[in-house]
Amino acid sequence: MKPENILYPVQYLRAVAALAVFYFHFVVVFGEENATSNVRPIEQIGAAGVDLFFVISGFIMAMIAWNGSFKPLTFLRNRLVRVAPLYWMVTLAVFAIALFAPTLLGSTTADVVQLFHSLLFLPNGLDAKTSVPTLLVGWTLNYEMFFYVLVAVFGGVFKDRFQLSTIAFICVLVVVGLFLNPSNGYLKFYLNPIILEFAMGILVFHGWRSTLGRIPTAVSGALLALSLVAIIVSFNRNPGELRTLYWGLPAAFLLFASLHFITIKSEWLRSLGDWSYSIYLIHLFIIMGAVKVIAPALLPYTIPLPLLIVLVTAVLIASSAALYRWFEQPITAALKSRTSPQNSN
Repeated sequence: MKPENILYPVQYLRAVAALAVFYFHFVVVFGEENATSNVRPIEQIGAAGVDLFFVISGFIMAMIAWNGSFKPLTFLRNRLVRVAPLYWMVTLAVFAIALFAPTLLGSTTADVVQLFHSLLFLPNGLDAKTSVPTLLVGWTLNYEMFFYVLVAVFGGVFKDRFQLSTIAFICVLVVVGLFLNPSNGYLKFYLNPIILEFAMGILVFHGWRSTLGRIPTAVSGALLALSLVAIIVSFNRNPGELRTLYWGLPAAFLLFASLHFITIKSEWLRSLGDWSYSIYLIHLFIIMGAVKVIAPALLPYTIPLPLLIVLVTAVLIASSAALYRWFEQPITAALKSRTSPQNSN
């Protein structure tokens, strides 16, 4: 991507979202290993990273469609090339660990049916593992791929009005889900109100595009601060079905405000955004290795939690940077050049 086309606030928030999820899972795993109390409400703030990811995804897909002639099949191919290789590799690695060293993974098992669903980006609606793929965080990728398919289908059918029609269809799905409250695993997954966050991202893109340069810095700064406060305050309650309202809506305003307010251009933080997908997919490996293997073996119970978090975060970032440089970039480039030499998305 050319420097002039980089939206630095989006890159920064991608990094924030990935590291927030890492922090949440780190606290959970550390607590389980050391028999501490449940995660405190303020520590649950990391879970909102997922909601921010979904809003950003809706924003980016809207921007891709707006910036050029939209070709549904090309769009889907490019999304698959970007998302699938690393996810498949990490998923197969988890399956191998579950098969040969199951004690490292807790409840994850070498379930072939679960693996099949995971590799196809489908929820496992056959049993109680409805939204839990082989790689724990992969449930979000199932939603991502579903959203990509919706964008491609409506882009092919409704042409110029497909973004509005995509938003409308998502809203219909959510309303149907609220009325039906289905017990079927597949329906329960795809009718979840969390999919509204993709629609919010589309709205944020068009709102930002139409207000660019028109919102005073003081106003956008205040909105950004209020969004952060809303997210933090929401963790004093169990959001349940209202997750989209308590976490998703503030995330949408946070993205909108950041696009108007943040003007600093840091290449290192931009790179951290590039590495965010790797951070998101491999952070559980790093956490499990640090908390379950290395820390107990070398210095049991002597490493202060804040220091351990800093050390593990450094290892995670370094590992993700290497994975992005030596796997994500070359694989994506090779597949794009092979499948679409004139790729434009």
